[in-house]
Amino acid sequence: MPHVLIVDDEPNTRAALAEIVAAEGFTTAVAGDLREARIQIVRQAPDAVLTDLKLPDGSGMDLFQDLDPKLAVEVILITGHASVESAVAALRLGAADYLVKPINIQRLKAILDRIPRAGDLKAEIGSLRDELPVSAASAACWATPPPCSNCMTKSAKWRRLRPLSC
Repeated sequence: MPHVLIVDDEPNTRAALAEIVAAEGFTTAVAGDLREARIQIVRQAPDAVLTDLKLPDGSGMDLFQDLDPKLAVEVILITGHASVESAVAALRLGAADYLVKPINIQRLKAILDRIPRAGDLKAEIGSLRDELPVSAASAACWATPPPCSNCMTKSAKWRRLRPLSC
């Protein structure tokens, strides 16, 4: 089950967001400041972070430094103090979205729908495996970069899928 970290210094906002996110099928963790958020990130790496821009001990954008770039965590900035400058800065850092308080619940749900779920990913992997060529020659070509011209001549489908590079 995907995991979302909610970071906001307002307890009512944290609770409301946690309820909405949980209803969408995610596990949640909450934090009221950057220090607590960093503890939660160490406890369980989130699939997404919903963070307020202004926190008691810094900016929600400071969390980008604490997230492993290999995990491709979706970061959604939330603020009641929106500005073009902060929106541009957030997007440059890699924010997936930028929400203004009061939060549009339908938009939040649409953002949450974009977060990959394990079941969806497994189904996609299965369908991609079904599309792969099954002959031993073509399997060897897929596994051996760069493709050798000897293997490529054996499979017309292979030639369509990958250009000749040797």
